Amino acid sequence: MIKKGPSKRNNQNQSRQPSLKNKNGDLLKLDKSWRAVTGNHAISELISTRIKAVCKIVVRKGWESSREISEFMSKLKRLPLPIEEFPEAVLDRICSSHQGLVLYAKVAPEFSLKEIAGKKKAIILVLDGLEDPHNLGAILRTSWLTGVSGIIIPNDRAVALTATVHKVACGGGEHVPVLQVQSFVGILEDLKKEGFWVFGLSDKAKVNLFSVTIPDKIVWCIGAEDKGMRITTERICDELVSIPQISLGASYNASVAAGMTLGETIRQHVHHSK
Repeated sequence: MIKKGPSKRNNQNQSRQPSLKNKNGDLLKLDKSWRAVTGNHAISELISTRIKAVCKIVVRKGWESSREISEFMSKLKRLPLPIEEFPEAVLDRICSSHQGLVLYAKVAPEFSLKEIAGKKKAIILVLDGLEDPHNLGAILRTSWLTGVSGIIIPNDRAVALTATVHKVACGGGEHVPVLQVQSFVGILEDLKKEGFWVFGLSDKAKVNLFSVTIPDKIVWCIGAEDKGMRITTERICDELVSIPQISLGASYNASVAAGMTLGETIRQHVHHSK
């Protein structure tokens, strides 16, 4: 379960792109709507699913000596884009573990409420104020592997789709739509009208994850790493659910809680379909 506690602010907005200059001293021009994708697994998935969405190639100087980067570049060279080379220290400003290559993309999986609502079984996650990019990235990866139809996050006071998020997601960002909204209330009400039940993870719950029957169309609300769900999110939930634990003085990491919850959800969905 996710417990409440003191707040720690670590806002990371994808629109806050670093100011970079290439090897000739020219400023790298970036659009605020682009997303930075780095990490070998994430880049491989981007190239295989939507290579035409790549709009900027940023690579470390001397990349020719790297077999992995050279393999990527052989595929990227077919694009009508210049290769922007930078010293490794400059790429560190985009993502500390960039592996020598960063791709900027302008197209991401689209969150379609109509398409999701038409499914007989569907899982949606609402992440209420997660601030750690590693948590969001890990949840994206797990969501991809467990068939989550979409993730909803707030516009502010939460991490967005940064380069670090994409790297940790290992390609999940190319498969799971992420929708940013100003308020969860409206879209959750819309989802309820489409037959979804809204469950929230909370230490206030009277039922636990392994005793509750999970509906075929489910929205799971997961609170921030240190303070849990906001009151407004909690109030719109149809059911509050806890994850059993031995010590009540601690709480699960948000991505671990999401993994356990999604695992039990697909277990029940598969079992009920037999």
